[in-house]
Amino acid sequence: MGKFGADVGLEILGTVKKYHKLFLNSFLQKMGGRNMLRIGICDDDENFLKELERELSKYADGKDIMAEIELFAEASLLLAALEKRGLFDILFLDIELKQGTGIEVGKKIRSDLKNEVMQIVFVSSREQYAMQLFELRPMNFLIKPVGSKKAAYIMDEYNRLFGFESRFFTYKKRKQEYKVNEQCIIYFQSQGKKIKILTQDGAREFYGKLSDISAGLNPHLFCQVHKSFLVNSRYVLEFRAREVEMVNHEIIPISQSMRKEVNQWILKNK
Repeated sequence: MGKFGADVGLEILGTVKKYHKLFLNSFLQKMGGRNMLRIGICDDDENFLKELERELSKYADGKDIMAEIELFAEASLLLAALEKRGLFDILFLDIELKQGTGIEVGKKIRSDLKNEVMQIVFVSSREQYAMQLFELRPMNFLIKPVGSKKAAYIMDEYNRLFGFESRFFTYKKRKQEYKVNEQCIIYFQSQGKKIKILTQDGAREFYGKLSDISAGLNPHLFCQVHKSFLVNSRYVLEFRAREVEMVNHEIIPISQSMRKEVNQWILKNK
């Protein structure tokens, strides 16, 4: 990843990288290459921005991962980019910003933009915010400084849970094959001989069996809580003793026969 002089403004940095990203994404699509991992960092400390960018770039180079990193010195610039250009795979978000807070930005992402896919890693020099972040369902919370070990841990965890390469669920309907990004699936529901897929874009149906579906999905992402329900943990607001509340506030029961398996899955993956 190219380096820029210290006199280059952060906003210009973001613009330059944006066009580099667009060109490279287009090239990869034409060549059938790997996906680009999109990472955002929002912090009003320019030194921290560059330091974390350096650590993440070093990690990506060492793992041979194609990563694009955008830097934001203000929450307003980040929100504008999210609304205009789309979302990141991972967002490192400082809590104590000069204008507003990272918690407010997180609420906009989860509530206003209704996005549960982007993984948010909050960073702060204080530990007092942990309980306030619970409802925003962050991937993690890091205390500054964030060195190479912490950065590598977050990236390794992301890869373990979600994978650096996008995974797609494939199904057939009327002899036509369809693909859905696993990260966009909220849950699968068995309805007799049909399977209902609830996604961010609405519901789909096809003929199949839930047992056949679960075998091919990311086991760190999906959890079967009932003989009729297979849920994406990214969209789970809360696992309870006998039920699961999804982010759309839909309640899905946990069958008695599967409670032990669900608890084991939570201990392993949460």
